[in-house]
Amino acid sequence: MVKEDWASGFRWIGAALSYALTSVLIITVNKSVLSIYKFPSVKFLSVIQLTVTVLVIQLLKFGKFVSFPDLSLANVRKVMPLPILYMLNMMVGLGSTQSLSIAMFTVLRRFTVLFVMIGEIVILQKRFSVLTMVTVLAMILGVVIASLGDLAFEVYGYFLILTNDALTAAYSIYIKKIDEGKSLGRMGMMYYNSIVSLPLAILIFLVSGDSVSDFEGWSDPWFCFEFMSCNMLGFILIYSSILCTTVCGALTQNVVGVLKNTVMTYFGMWYGGDYIFSYLNFTGITISAFGGIVYSYVTFTGRDSPTIPKKKQGATSIA
Repeated sequence: MVKEDWASGFRWIGAALSYALTSVLIITVNKSVLSIYKFPSVKFLSVIQLTVTVLVIQLLKFGKFVSFPDLSLANVRKVMPLPILYMLNMMVGLGSTQSLSIAMFTVLRRFTVLFVMIGEIVILQKRFSVLTMVTVLAMILGVVIASLGDLAFEVYGYFLILTNDALTAAYSIYIKKIDEGKSLGRMGMMYYNSIVSLPLAILIFLVSGDSVSDFEGWSDPWFCFEFMSCNMLGFILIYSSILCTTVCGALTQNVVGVLKNTVMTYFGMWYGGDYIFSYLNFTGITISAFGGIVYSYVTFTGRDSPTIPKKKQGATSIA
């Protein structure tokens, strides 16, 4: 019995750590490839990541490690326009990683929580407790203060990250509305998103005229290793996310995500070389991080549900 408890505890810790570490690695490696090595094409990187995802999941399905409905026009119709949102979200997400410091990228991503909350209230008619809304507003207040003190402010980078937030929120809300994730599963949804959006991603890359063949980094073995790593980490992140949800539960995954983002925010002040310190910016980042931790606590303890009659309950936590 004791051995089983120890084994269960190790599985729980392993699943949580694998999700946290993979999340940190994918941001770090993408930042290195795009900002430190200055890889010239976000669009080409998106095409490769989508291609790798399709191939790996197809191999897993062929080996019967995962199961989801076979590709069909009927299923494609059901999931549209999710693949388009998925691809655009990937491209602008990589673009914002390239344009912003990791610290500001992570902080500005918290706007997603506000966008999802507004969308779920308006579209899904969900309700949230006052405590939840206060913690979300505290996060956003911190983001605004940090932005006012951002000495490396760049309009294009802010446009990309806010677009990234809006697309993430739209994807999250739409998938809840159609409820297709339950029939396809997360791996199946990722496969459909990737394979359907891949042709459009290739077209966008070709039309853009981006050139990657003469990029000097191809002769650098370490860059090639990081380039291959960032293309594999997207799939690994989804797998570790599924593992964390299965072993630890969705609420624990949410808490791990918030704590990971807090660590990444302060780590990003050092890594990448593009963060410029200011007291106002640091204060805003700290307020937002504290609001995120409190929000995570509210969600984890179940205090995010409004006090309404049971027949009307149904609010869910925002991930």
